[in-house]
Amino acid sequence: MDNKKQSTPAAEIESRNQELENITNNVPGAIFCCKYDDQLTLTQMSDSFLEMFGYTKKEIEEKFANSFWLMIDERDRESSLKEVKEQLAHSNKKEIEYRIRKKDGSVAWILDNGRLISSGDGSGIFYCVLVDVTKGKLAQEELAMSLERHQIIMDQTNDIVFEWDIKKDSLSFSANWEKKFHYEPIRENFFASITYKSHVFQEDLPDFRNAFEQIKNGQGYREIEARVKKTDDEYIWCRFRLTAQYNNEGIPVKAVGVIIDIDNEKKNSQQLLEKAERDPLTKLYNKGTAHALIENFLHRGNIDKQSALMIIDIDDFKIVNDTMGHLFGDAFLMEITSEVRKLFRESDIVGRIGGDEFIAFIKGIPGKDLVFQKAGQVVEAFRNMPMQESWDKPISCSIGISIFPDDGVQFQELYKKADCALYQAKKQGKNQYVHYDHSIGDGFIGMPVTMPTAVNEKIDSNEGQGNTLNTKLVEYIFKILYKSIDVEAAVSAILELVGRQFNVSRAYIFENTEDDRFCSNTFEWCNTGVKEEIDNLKHVSYEVDLGGSYVTNFNEDGIFYCRNIMELPKKHKDILEPQGIKSMLQCAITDNGVFKGYVGFDECRMNRFWTQEQITTLIFTSEILSTFLLKKRAQDRVVQSLEGMQNILDNQNSWIYVIGAETFEMYYINQKTRSLVPDVKEGMRCYQEFFNREEPCDNCPVKDLSAAVKNCTKEFYNPVLNVWSSADASLIKWKGKEAVLLCCHDITKYKINS
Repeated sequence: MDNKKQSTPAAEIESRNQELENITNNVPGAIFCCKYDDQLTLTQMSDSFLEMFGYTKKEIEEKFANSFWLMIDERDRESSLKEVKEQLAHSNKKEIEYRIRKKDGSVAWILDNGRLISSGDGSGIFYCVLVDVTKGKLAQEELAMSLERHQIIMDQTNDIVFEWDIKKDSLSFSANWEKKFHYEPIRENFFASITYKSHVFQEDLPDFRNAFEQIKNGQGYREIEARVKKTDDEYIWCRFRLTAQYNNEGIPVKAVGVIIDIDNEKKNSQQLLEKAERDPLTKLYNKGTAHALIENFLHRGNIDKQSALMIIDIDDFKIVNDTMGHLFGDAFLMEITSEVRKLFRESDIVGRIGGDEFIAFIKGIPGKDLVFQKAGQVVEAFRNMPMQESWDKPISCSIGISIFPDDGVQFQELYKKADCALYQAKKQGKNQYVHYDHSIGDGFIGMPVTMPTAVNEKIDSNEGQGNTLNTKLVEYIFKILYKSIDVEAAVSAILELVGRQFNVSRAYIFENTEDDRFCSNTFEWCNTGVKEEIDNLKHVSYEVDLGGSYVTNFNEDGIFYCRNIMELPKKHKDILEPQGIKSMLQCAITDNGVFKGYVGFDECRMNRFWTQEQITTLIFTSEILSTFLLKKRAQDRVVQSLEGMQNILDNQNSWIYVIGAETFEMYYINQKTRSLVPDVKEGMRCYQEFFNREEPCDNCPVKDLSAAVKNCTKEFYNPVLNVWSSADASLIKWKGKEAVLLCCHDITKYKINS
């Protein structure tokens, strides 16, 4: 019973949609109608049809025997017929181009848009709109030849050729630009807008602008290297070579240039440099590089602001290596350094100076309190190491701090004092930080900071619960959606129910756009204290934002399970990490095997292990949600289509209505008709409401329709409404019944003038 209630509105919407489509497809305006036979026998020709080709109806009958096939240029007949048949194999519409020779002997290129209306006897009628596209076609051919000549030249190189018109301040590029960067470059007001609207990386802009300015001022040749935007967060290195062109007065008027991709060359150089500068395990600066960078900063005389040097030592790390092995120790170092690095700015210098010892130099601090706060965060990070699950002993670190310039202005001096403070921290019991003080050497005990210990809690919730509870949960979810009138409200309620049941941080749904190139966060529930992200995740590009490979994360069962998002590719990590996500489980939404989005569950507190029972229940939940959601979206699209066609018909400059072929009762009335006769309603008879008659009009075009005559046009005067109309009547199907579509045009002013 419930299923019938749900399907009836959708069926009615679909039926209504088909009825309106029949009306839209038969609205007059076609230049001609012809039979779908061997000769494409013409049945109707508008005045515009005759004017386009310069013939009269009689001449067409005498010269072509009313065969539109013979009017088509012989060169295009067979190819046009073949194309029409291919298009009709997929739908009843055609759109083709061909040539027709006019009466004056000239050849016209024609764009033919038509629709085939099948008759009950198996025959068909083409209703066609023709547009003369001769000028555009000739211009297109000339342009194509011109582009082909240039393309032959440009295709000889992978480089991008460009021209700068200095006076107009405009740029033109070879097609290789879009092949390389996949977007439109700046073309107008180039030099004027280069500082605020540029594809060039911000740090490279001064040198880049200077090169163009020197060309503008008369320098003949310039070469510059700069990074150019490829995607929103990716730049590639390019080499620009510019050569000036001068007029007769020696003034530079144009510059011709080439853009060469040198990104691989630069990256290879950078990789070699990083290899020399970085610690191979942690990817932090090695001891020599960290030392050199800090000394370089100090030598620049930055004494107007304070800076801080920290030496960080892992407490009892030897025990970890001896007990768990060096592989475990290396994994531990990689994970903890990854966490610690996040606590510092990009401008700070962080390096590994020993097996278990690190250095951090914080530039430009407003005061000592910030350093102590930062040191406290580092100590806390060690205490909350996720690997505590595998290591049952406390993990901690000790930190020694010195402040520039108070404790020294040379690296060696600052390092020595920070090392003294580190020794004091170890002496006082480890697991703390100490700031250097002169009295340390005299037995002064520094000020350790005591912080509460945060114990890692295991988040494998709901363990030990049987399948009965989860089965009931799934059944309950299905019933909510099945009986719900408001599907979207039900989906939101279910996300909250499941989120609380499994104690996740966030439950949500992402749905794809029509072309599957983007996705948007359409539903979201957040647990207490978890930041909402739904407004920040609209129109996310799979290609640009997610690197074009996000779907590959889902296995053959449509599941994407990730315990630690830091292991994901950079593009994926960059969009997930700002949301505070540590672990997640996502289930694909598919429609006939096509990926259409996903239902997801995030854990923001720590890396979570999901039990098989939880995963199975969440998968079933996701499948139920996606099934009902896909059905809802399909119905939404039908409703939108219905509203769109209704809007089209209501905005037609014609009185359009549908009546029963035998009863003359009105089945449909458009807005223009209602505005002329406000009291008219479906079910009324047209001759009664429009003509105040008790029987059909004598000259009604409906009377002339038959199985052989599907369309008829007549002019008549309505004394009640005081208007002259040209009425087109066409036989159509309406809810399985024979019906007539009437489209009436106001021709009163033409009749009065004549």
